[in-house]
Amino acid sequence: MGALYQGPGKFQPATLLLTGSRLPGSVPGMRLSSVATLVLLAVHAMGCSGLSATRPARDGAHEEMRRAMLEDMRYGRLDRDAVADLARTVAEREISEAKGVEAVQRVQQARACARELEDVLEQRSEGADKAAPLAAMALLLVDRGDPDAWRSHLTSMDPDWRAVAVRTLTTSEHGEPRRRAMLDHDQQVRRAAVQAAEKAMDPADRGALVDVARNDPDDLARVTAVRALGWVATEQDVQAMRDLWPLAPAPVQQALVSAWAFPGTLERGGLRQVLWVAETHTGTPAIIAGGILLRLGGETRGAGLAALRKAVQDGVARDRAFAIAMAPIQEPGWVEVLEKLGEEAEPSVRVAALEKLASYPKTAAAAREKLGRLAVSDRPGSAEARQAMARVGDRRVLRLLLQDAKSPKRPVRESAMRSFLALEDVARAAFFLSDPDAGVRMGTACSLLSASSRW
Repeated sequence: MGALYQGPGKFQPATLLLTGSRLPGSVPGMRLSSVATLVLLAVHAMGCSGLSATRPARDGAHEEMRRAMLEDMRYGRLDRDAVADLARTVAEREISEAKGVEAVQRVQQARACARELEDVLEQRSEGADKAAPLAAMALLLVDRGDPDAWRSHLTSMDPDWRAVAVRTLTTSEHGEPRRRAMLDHDQQVRRAAVQAAEKAMDPADRGALVDVARNDPDDLARVTAVRALGWVATEQDVQAMRDLWPLAPAPVQQALVSAWAFPGTLERGGLRQVLWVAETHTGTPAIIAGGILLRLGGETRGAGLAALRKAVQDGVARDRAFAIAMAPIQEPGWVEVLEKLGEEAEPSVRVAALEKLASYPKTAAAAREKLGRLAVSDRPGSAEARQAMARVGDRRVLRLLLQDAKSPKRPVRESAMRSFLALEDVARAAFFLSDPDAGVRMGTACSLLSASSRW
């Protein structure tokens, strides 16, 4: 693998298909003779036709689909619009055809792109299986679906449908049943109740939200309750949130820091609490606090910088990498700090620092070379380095990603897909729509559909 990297700035050519060594039609030095012109016109005409991969995608014939995609790529048909259409076709089939546990898994994956899959999720919500209420919930979470009809399930014996009904209680008029649902014996219903409260922003929920944040056995319900409280908190509530801190698990502490910075709550004592966390604590909550203070600027900026500088140098690797991602590299002294961290023995810290340096014009070239050497090695951090190269737009990593695309390990293939997408190489990312694993196909479809809204 090391032979792929040939010194500073030199990788072997990486313009490969998933199964070839050259993109069709990219023949150096070709003279545009009259014969070649006719060939190009014919290719263009073929490229204007529909995708060959569409029919096998509808049929779930994944090997045939992959072969058809190679043809589509050869004739330049895998543009962004075509890929988005193909992703929708694959996702709709996965959702509509899956049964039992598979159906539940596919619908849960669809939450990430529910807006783009509204029709098929609506259809799935009309079923009588376990996936039906999950499809309805996926739509409600993106303000789609039929809340008036689904509210009729408030007294359902099925907790999943009851959760759907509770999630529709998003106005002050729905306050009483919403607050009762925060005490339901099923955690999905309680989660739905605090999600509805976050959307309702009803001051009458404050007491119930404090109780959930303090006492609920489910961390996700507590986190959501804290977030909902952040939109309506009074000075008294801010102090109540501070009282939760000593016994709160890490996710709740992180939510508290974020909620203290919400508009209104920040001015009612939240800023004082954020400063307290930044100056007296460590770990993720302190990093979040530092980032908030840095963003606010003014006289709090110094405290934010100090918290982040401390965090990049001390603590567990995950937290240090998080702090590095938030580091203001343009500030005096930060380049030197990050260059030192780029020599760290801890792989995730080293890669995070090099990625940050690779995105800064003055240090980009050297940092990218270091990422490249690590990416082609067998040392710890090589996989992370490949991902980082893709995120900073270094296309020399393509050949390595093409190797990862053939891995028998699902996480490696999924990482390659995300990296192709980071490089905006949507045609190559689209090949994972024909992966033998349904979870990879659905994840790829959702990633492409979500990205298509930004194209």
